Amino acid sequence: MKIKKIILIVLISMVAGIVSGCTSTGTASSWPGINVDGEDGYFAYGTQVFAIDVKNGSLVWRYPSEADAKLQFYAAPAVSENQVIAGSYLNTLVALNRANGTEEWAFSQADDRYIGTPLVVNEFIFAPNTDKYLYALSSSGDFLWTFKTEGPNWTKPLSDKNMVYLASMDHNLYALKMEYSSNELALDKNGSRTLVSNPFWKVNLETAVVADPVLSNGKIYVATIDGKLHCVDTESGKLLWSFSDGNQYRSVWGSPVVTDEAVYFGDETGNLFAVSPVDGSPIWPIPYSAGASIIASGVETDEGALFVTEEGRVFLINVDKEPKPVVSLDMVMYASPKLADGKIVLAPATKEKLFMAIDLDGKEIWSFIPSK
Repeated sequence: MKIKKIILIVLISMVAGIVSGCTSTGTASSWPGINVDGEDGYFAYGTQVFAIDVKNGSLVWRYPSEADAKLQFYAAPAVSENQVIAGSYLNTLVALNRANGTEEWAFSQADDRYIGTPLVVNEFIFAPNTDKYLYALSSSGDFLWTFKTEGPNWTKPLSDKNMVYLASMDHNLYALKMEYSSNELALDKNGSRTLVSNPFWKVNLETAVVADPVLSNGKIYVATIDGKLHCVDTESGKLLWSFSDGNQYRSVWGSPVVTDEAVYFGDETGNLFAVSPVDGSPIWPIPYSAGASIIASGVETDEGALFVTEEGRVFLINVDKEPKPVVSLDMVMYASPKLADGKIVLAPATKEKLFMAIDLDGKEIWSFIPSK
């Protein structure tokens, strides 16, 4: 227990250091968040949210149109057909018109920051907050229900269109219904009957979760800050297997990459693991050393899993443990990369390049820095 408390303290200190960097204008900034949908890229960074054409890196819109020093964005925006949903450090969740970035509504009932990306499913929005609540809203901004955990919520929820799944820093993975009738809800802190008292199921993972889980074929793959990877059955909540590299406490910050052949995930020491998605057995006898911390999530490509290290190395690796270098950039990389039409979209957040795109051979296609 003492070790886990130390890990949590170190984790919070690392976050404070990472998100207290500076932009080109010298204001406090956040860890960039990226979401890509088709040819549209949405980036949350510092005081604004940007919509960028990922074909050529041109700015489509920004929110707010003038930077507001009071605002800080950390979580990657969620995207629906018509809206972009973004949460801020100002405890507010906003819905922006996808076409032009105008604000359609704002939800301000949360008591703390939005660090995890919201989930949009059909006409529902599920927004995790560090005030220990998950908020469920309609696409028009109506407050539907809330669920309280015992710790802050930093991860993006998951859904299989039937249930919603939330991994929390309170060590638990929860399953919740998407909709609740009023007689299923209890009185919340504000006196309204909006509180979900009991989850459909929950499983104790023993340590906090800050990496977004992945849902694949009825299983949830979730990594914890003590370096373990767990596989949970969505229907029963049964823990199917757990993988641990001995008793080493190595924090996992990024989502795993799940393929038919392997589950890949990296840790803050730079070790990259590949395990069987069936039983969690290691595919490689020893992990692959990436040479620097892996903080960002990986992404699946046709050639294998793509990862970036904290020091800017971008590489591919396959199930046979054959690494393929893409490029080494002299840039700190915390944001998770995205793929868009053969491009790798990155957010180095330097004074010269806030966002950029490269091809799979490492050649730069475009870079973006906002005008003042």
